[in-house]
Amino acid sequence: MESSPIAGPAADDRPLSGRRRWPGGWLALAIVLGSALLALAAARLVPPLRTADESLADRLIATAAPPQPQHSAIALVLFGEDSFAGLACRSPVDRGMLADIIGVLEAARVRAIGIDVLFDQPTLPALDERLRRAMLGATVPVVAITALDQTPLTERQRRFLGEFTDGLARGHANLAKDRLDAAVRWHVPFGGDGTPSLPVQLARLGGASGVPAEPFRIDWHGRPDGATTPFPIYPAEAVAVLPKSWLTGRTVLVGTALAGIDQHRTPLSSAGASTPGVEIEAHVLAQLLDGRSSPRLPFVGEAALALLLAAAGVALAMAGLPLGLLAAAGLLVPAGAWAGSTTLFAAGGPLVPLVAPALAWGAGIAAMTVQMSLRERADRRVMMQLFANHVSQPVAEEIWRERATFMAGNRPRPQQLTATVLFSDIEGFTTICEALEPEPLIRWLEGYLDAMVRIVTANEGVVLRFVGDAILAVFGAPVARTTQAQIDADAARAVRCALQMGRELVALNRRWRAEGLPPVGIRVGLYTGPLVAGSLGGLRHSEYSLLGDTANTAARLEAYGKMVDARSSRHARIIVGDPTWQAVRDRCKALPVGEVALKGKVKAVRIWLLIDDEDADGS
Repeated sequence: MESSPIAGPAADDRPLSGRRRWPGGWLALAIVLGSALLALAAARLVPPLRTADESLADRLIATAAPPQPQHSAIALVLFGEDSFAGLACRSPVDRGMLADIIGVLEAARVRAIGIDVLFDQPTLPALDERLRRAMLGATVPVVAITALDQTPLTERQRRFLGEFTDGLARGHANLAKDRLDAAVRWHVPFGGDGTPSLPVQLARLGGASGVPAEPFRIDWHGRPDGATTPFPIYPAEAVAVLPKSWLTGRTVLVGTALAGIDQHRTPLSSAGASTPGVEIEAHVLAQLLDGRSSPRLPFVGEAALALLLAAAGVALAMAGLPLGLLAAAGLLVPAGAWAGSTTLFAAGGPLVPLVAPALAWGAGIAAMTVQMSLRERADRRVMMQLFANHVSQPVAEEIWRERATFMAGNRPRPQQLTATVLFSDIEGFTTICEALEPEPLIRWLEGYLDAMVRIVTANEGVVLRFVGDAILAVFGAPVARTTQAQIDADAARAVRCALQMGRELVALNRRWRAEGLPPVGIRVGLYTGPLVAGSLGGLRHSEYSLLGDTANTAARLEAYGKMVDARSSRHARIIVGDPTWQAVRDRCKALPVGEVALKGKVKAVRIWLLIDDEDADGS
């Protein structure tokens, strides 16, 4: 027994444990497309993801927008807290003061005036009439706001609003708010009844052409610097003393900037307070006058980026990086994409939406990792089946689990280890062979071997070879043990296995007697010592083998059992070497046999006969 094969049949040129099976090209392409489509759909249909997508874009707009000069064609005249300091009430806005402002703006020869104040209720009749005459008689276009059907007004309010603005150009000031976070990001140029918005009416008066008919994203006008507003803003109470040149030729929007009144969340709110409705209208007007569209990357570009990152994620997963590196790359790439997107937008480039591409990146990595894991699991099942036909399942499990350290060059590397070898044989097997016909002999032997292998496997042993009725097994291979405690635990498992083999024969012999088959006893030799383990053979046939004196000694101990009259149990003689006994002496009983000379060994070996007190009577 100088060597004991574990691999069994001829091995392929490249063992399964050493191969990497790549998914087919069509499958990888399907994963890329599926990941990209799923990411694009999720970023639009899953509320938290859509909110995250919009919020990230808002933050870029608020913090990284490239500087722009104040818009030269628009100015704002606002009623703020100071404007109402000397007035009797805050609402409705003093219409006499509004009439005065219209006169000042008319004298300054502004291009047009947009009044973002809703005239839905009367004030003092004289002031109401004065304002109405000022708006109707102005030599510059004046546009008042009206209310769409969804605006919550009473019938009386709607009737007064219609009568007060009759004869004036009108535009709605309704703002489109996101249903998830109530932020204003889009503009609806026309109401359901065709009513144009205030910015659309003013843009037409300012000479803009090609006003979109459908809702569009607002392109927020940038600031020159952090301290300067996108548009010139003048307090309503100071407009009369302003140099007329500051207003000449501009479209002027008149409105309020009061805390809690007509204030709205916008992308600009990420950098500070909410935005007054009149300022939102100014941003839309500037966009229409300049003919600009949203800087956000179009859907086609976003889809292309999602496909690119999905493909990159799939390629990364296929590279087979360790899990830690894969996770790090999974986080670093989106972070780098955010930094790159910020830099690009700050330099005047498009605003790149990142949620869908980042999701595609992650989905590509995850989907391909799962696919490769499933493929690896399938390969593992094949390997398990291949090895389990010739050795125990634990061997295949251990080879797979420890393959990175156990395998070298697609085959087990030679290694020094200390293990316990078990060798068992049936007493009188030759006589039994002569008494039975071939078919019942094989059936009887298969039943015996199957039962014994189950016991070895249950005790974490590895069946190396069958030699007729003989069984060679090892406890402590193929992965080397690193501590004496582990070596002793292997010896204990081997001893427990041998005792259970004897006990199993009680039931087997009872069954065989009932079937007219001969009962048997066994001899078992156990020895613990150093071994050299490795793969022997060539490419077409290789075997996992144990080399050294330990396996020989276990076989010699089994053979020496013929010379021992006493028995470990009714159906077994279990002879163990002194190294094995020293490892288990506190766990079981044994009788000293003495120091004996074994065939092929120069020095005498101290041996022991195990005693099984738990053995049941098998008669």
